[in-house]
Amino acid sequence: MPTLDKASAQRLAKAHPLLRKLFTEVAKRADIVILESQRGRAAQELAYRTKRSKARFGQSAHNWTPAIALDVCPKPIDWKNTKPLVKLAKEIVLPLAKELNIPLRWGGDWDMDGRTEDEKFVDMPHYELSPWRNFAKDAALFEG
Repeated sequence: MPTLDKASAQRLAKAHPLLRKLFTEVAKRADIVILESQRGRAAQELAYRTKRSKARFGQSAHNWTPAIALDVCPKPIDWKNTKPLVKLAKEIVLPLAKELNIPLRWGGDWDMDGRTEDEKFVDMPHYELSPWRNFAKDAALFEG
């Protein structure tokens, strides 16, 4: 049975209880790594400057404590092959979230949100509680 490595478990521990519940179950079904949970001011601004995020600090579900978003990949990570990311989302994470009644949005669906071509941004490893701003009302900004 797959288990989370120590770093992934530490990142998961900083996430919202609903995300902890979901991805604890996901980790029983798939070999995953949690790349990121909370992202402080400096890390968020760096992600924005390097175009890994379209959000400034305070505008991302990663910027809260507990984290309202997680970046999760199947092992082994292969950034040139998105099929394992899609499979993880569509066959395991999203159906399990629905089964557990956890409101979840996947970054792999963002290109279908009625955005203009310039606004499109797909983030396959990204999962967030939805709508995340509702969850942020009960959280605090994480300066990092």
